[in-house]
Formats: sequence, C-alpha cells, structure tokens
Amino acid sequence: MHKKTSFQYLTRRELLQSVAAVGVTSLGGAAFAAPPKPYYPRGNEWETRALKDAGLDAAGIEGAIQYAADHNSTGLVILRGGRIVTEKYWKDWKPETSQPIYSSSKSITATLIGMALEDGRIKSLNQSASNFVSAWKGTPKEAITLRHMLTMTSGIKNSAGTNIRDDVDAFEETAALPLEHQPGEVWAYNTPVYRMLIRVLEIAYGQSIDQYTQRKLSGPLGMQYSKWDCSPAPENKTNCTWYRSCLRDMSRFGLLILRNGQWNGKQLISAKYVKESTSTSQKLNESYGYLWWLNGKGSFRMPGGGGGVQPGMLWPDCPPDAFGALGAQDKKIYVVPSLDLVVSRHGGAAGIARGPGAEGGGRSSFDNELLGRICRAVKQG
Repeated sequence: MHKKTSFQYLTRRELLQSVAAVGVTSLGGAAFAAPPKPYYPRGNEWETRALKDAGLDAAGIEGAIQYAADHNSTGLVILRGGRIVTEKYWKDWKPETSQPIYSSSKSITATLIGMALEDGRIKSLNQSASNFVSAWKGTPKEAITLRHMLTMTSGIKNSAGTNIRDDVDAFEETAALPLEHQPGEVWAYNTPVYRMLIRVLEIAYGQSIDQYTQRKLSGPLGMQYSKWDCSPAPENKTNCTWYRSCLRDMSRFGLLILRNGQWNGKQLISAKYVKESTSTSQKLNESYGYLWWLNGKGSFRMPGGGGGVQPGMLWPDCPPDAFGALGAQDKKIYVVPSLDLVVSRHGGAAGIARGPGAEGGGRSSFDNELLGRICRAVKQG
C-alpha cells in the first residue's frame, strides 16, 4: 500500500497552486492544467460573462439588482473573475457618467500613499508628518505620523462639516486646529485630516494630485472618466476633496486591489502594502485599515463615534474577508477576495436607517443587504 502524499489532502485549487509554485506540470503521470491567467480589461474593451457561466445564481443576482433599484441607486456593476457579470443603470445614467464618490476616495488616497512610499517620496509611514506640514515642526503635533493620518488616530480636532472656501487654504486651516488627544490614543473619523494627505502627495512629487494620480493609477488602469474635485486656494494652491469617478473606473480600482496590486502583468503597488492597508491598522477600531473598512472582525466603531465599540462584524451576512471603500450617499466599492468579486454602486443615499454614529458613510444595513445578496448568489468556484 502506497503512503499518501501531502498533495492528496489538498483541494484541487490548492493543488494547482502548489504545482504552479514549484513549476511542475504533472504529478505521478497525471497532468494538471495551469491556473487560468487573471483577466484584466484593456482600453474600452471589457469582457462580459453570463451569470450561469460565472457560477452565479441568476435569481439571486436579480434580487440584488432589484434591491439596488429600490434604494435610490443610479448604477451597479458586479465583476466576477474580473469580467462584468452585471451592469445596470437607472435615472438616465450611462457607463461614462461620473460623480464624486465622497469618502470612497479615502481608499484611493491610501493606495496613492503606498505608491509614494514605494517610490521613496515618503520615507516611512512612521515618519513625522511635519516633514510635509512645516507648521507642526517644533510643536506637540510633530508627534503625528503619516500612519496616524491614515488610520484616523492623529488626535487633531475634527472640523468636518465646515465648508471649504476658495479664500482659505484647507490644508493650513486643518493644520492649525488643536490637538484634542495624543496621537495614537483615540480613533476618531476625521475627513479634514484625510484631505491633508492629498497635499502631502502633491508636496512629495511636486505636481498636482490629478497629474500624480493619472501617472500612477488612473492612467495605467485605463480610468478615463475620473479626476479629483478641486477648487482654488490662496497662493496658487488648490483645495482638493473627493475623487470623481464612474462605475467602470471604480470597478477597475477595486479589481487592482482584488489582484493584490497587479495589473496586466505589472505590479503597480506591492501585494504587501495592499494586504497591510486592508488589515486592522490599530487596536482602537479593528474594522479599519488604511482608510479601508474591513469585515470579519470582532468589533467596530462608526465614523460619528456614537455607540462606542460595537461587537460583531460590519456585514454579518458577508464573507469575513470582504472589505470596502465606503462613501456618503452610499458610494461603494466592495471587494470579496474569497469569491473573486468586486461590486461598485453609485446613487443617492439608500434611505436606510443607520446604527449609532454612522455619519459619513459608515455602517448601514444597506451594505449587508446588497453585498450579502450578491455573495449568497455565488454557487461555484
């Protein structure tokens, strides 16, 4: 009787991965096909796939589409294996229609920060942000690092809700706000501090955020209908707030992250950074990475702070490895690695009651219902 090998205890998928890793094409005389090459859209061309062929239950997906339609959506795109399996628009929207994606822009900014880190324009996430914010040098704010800004733990007073005026430099205005907490001691959702990271990138590269984003991200991905919303500021500067994008462009970004930073054979950002940014970034809010929201954790905090630490996952009906870029008015980019899914949604606010402290696009039952319906429709491989 032959002794069993370790391969006999692996699933076929695991076996193929093991075979590919060591460059073997057959084991014991049995030939194995190489894993399929990941699909990426090229230019304006984007392959579609029938729901059945993509291993999705048509009735389940139709239910998700109807749910989106019933909750003020203007568009929904679902990718499986990188290919479009669902693309729906309402209220005269088209594939090229774009709008600000609000706080979903934060996850794009986190990715751009990672690229700057790998380019050496940022030395370390642990370096003092005062290297880019000169007003903080020689003050207690010198203790604020870029990591604190990426993880909502800067300690700076939150001025969210204040209108950005053309006669004010929002970067300098936020920099002048007082410290309410020591950096790293409290998790508090802070959009004005996030906006400072956009200027940090401009300082690091000596070019506008649109130029940098086009060169490093939107250009390589073929995002043709996306740009930053910026308004004039004093001294020929700009106040930049949100990224404006269409559903297909949002889906391209989600696919880049799903593929661990690789795009059509090129590593645009390291898989290590992608993993780090979509993992718990601090101990104060398990469900927050580097400006990404994470499922599958034991507890979470909401943007407004109400309710404190709440037990359980963000989206209990979805796989634990799901994560997302979440914006106001329910602008969403969901990524589910275990199911090879990317889901993007545009529209107005879904009109769903939110839990305590969910201001700013945080947790609502809409996320769990929409993404949960789509995930439950996955029937195979």
